[in-house]
Amino acid sequence: MKLLLSPTLPRLLFLLACLSGCGLGHGIHLGTCSVTVHTHELRKHYTEIRSSVIAADSQMGVRLLRGDVMRNIQEGEYCCFLRLLLRFYVERVFVSHGLSHPLHRRSTSALANSFLTINKDLRQCHCHCGEDTRIKMDSLQAQFDKVTTHPDI
Repeated sequence: MKLLLSPTLPRLLFLLACLSGCGLGHGIHLGTCSVTVHTHELRKHYTEIRSSVIAADSQMGVRLLRGDVMRNIQEGEYCCFLRLLLRFYVERVFVSHGLSHPLHRRSTSALANSFLTINKDLRQCHCHCGEDTRIKMDSLQAQFDKVTTHPDI
């Protein structure tokens, strides 16, 4: 099964980097909540799998995580959106993405573990999730299901 990690994962990593600055372990400040993100580590693991992900992606023109989706998130809901998005990657994208090379599997596993750690920290924030954010995530998941179920779309 070929997945769309190449168009969406870089955008997610960019979002994390923008929220936390370009440092090694800066905090993401989401209202009264703050979590630490090691963007250097995330970037390293993504770089290790990038070429094989792009080579395996047969649908480069499809974007699940578009910039307009992220721009239209209500300010108080960044925490919720990020938490739901990270959970989506761990539970749906990384689980479905099979790489044969052991280094690539380790890198994908390291990314998933990093996302789990960030998500665990975000749960401590008790993020408010409004209806718009839930609708956006439902739409993203439906599009992902559509593309992975019908790869010709």
